[in-house]
Amino acid sequence: MIDPRERRIRGPAGELVVWDHPGAGPDTLLLHGIGHAGRQWDFFARAVDGRLRLLAPDARGHGDSAKPADAYALDDFVADIVAILDGLELARVVLVGHSMGGAHAVAFTLAHPERVSRLVIIDTGPTLEPEGGERARRLTTTRPASFSNAAEAERYIRATSPGYSDEIYAHRVRWLLRETPEGLAWRSDLAALERILLGPTRSSVDLWDRIGELSVPTLVVRGARSGHLGADTARRMVERIPDARVVDVAAGHNVHLDRPAELADALVAFARQRLA
Repeated sequence: MIDPRERRIRGPAGELVVWDHPGAGPDTLLLHGIGHAGRQWDFFARAVDGRLRLLAPDARGHGDSAKPADAYALDDFVADIVAILDGLELARVVLVGHSMGGAHAVAFTLAHPERVSRLVIIDTGPTLEPEGGERARRLTTTRPASFSNAAEAERYIRATSPGYSDEIYAHRVRWLLRETPEGLAWRSDLAALERILLGPTRSSVDLWDRIGELSVPTLVVRGARSGHLGADTARRMVERIPDARVVDVAAGHNVHLDRPAELADALVAFARQRLA
């Protein structure tokens, strides 16, 4: 696996790290889910194999990006996306968001439609299945603060997220945690995750109420084995969005890890559709 180039952008609340995978256009910005980081797209990037240029930031509070004490509302994440596009001199991108990143992608597209050529929403929507929402809260609030070594960390990640390859588990240990004097600690900040999970809900309700205003071609990707986005909810989403369709992938919630090749082929075809 070829490592992406690390880019550092000055954001409204501090430095934002962006992982740059070279490739042909169009430029594609990948927004990760809660508790993840930009490097979680590496396996997807390998499957894309240079057919698109991929840019995968660590969201604020995650990975190696800044972790402010507060400011984790939708508008704050939208401001970070503006800073990334401006810092990399990108006028327009294909915008892809998984889970939490999907909400951020929708919010950005509603606020700045002229900067998005295509929108891809992966396994999230206005109504999450109870199983998926509860799992996200449980894994965030009950995780150990640190691990004594990589083997202990990998055992925990295997137990809480079963079904992946040895390569993926090793990669998740490498990029979700960092060395500290106390052992391996999470790169994502627990206080930030709690603020995101327990923060104001009114803006989120307004966000999904407005999806009918989306003015760009939109692809909704649903993990068919996921407990997050139900088939009926996905269908209602594409009925409300003027130019949208849904694709079901035989995957769990982390579609980009479960089925990276299938997702890559679907996304590359969608990104290049009708583009001059």
